[in-house]
Amino acid sequence: MNVIVNNKPLELPDASRIHAVFEKLSITSPQGIAIAINEQVVPKSEWESCVLKDNDAVLLIRATQGG
Repeated sequence: MNVIVNNKPLELPDASRIHAVFEKLSITSPQGIAIAINEQVVPKSEWESCVLKDNDAVLLIRATQGG
């Protein structure tokens, strides 16, 4: 299945969950990350149960510090 992550195509196995995106992108710590799928924010408490579908648009935002 193909999803779009931050405007870039990413191929994942069918019925993948959000953590599959982390693994594919080599993100080892989801601290400070917010996720939206098809412009709908997904609370962290739902990441384990959220199943991605073909052509979903996933937006990953990582909070950073600085000034």
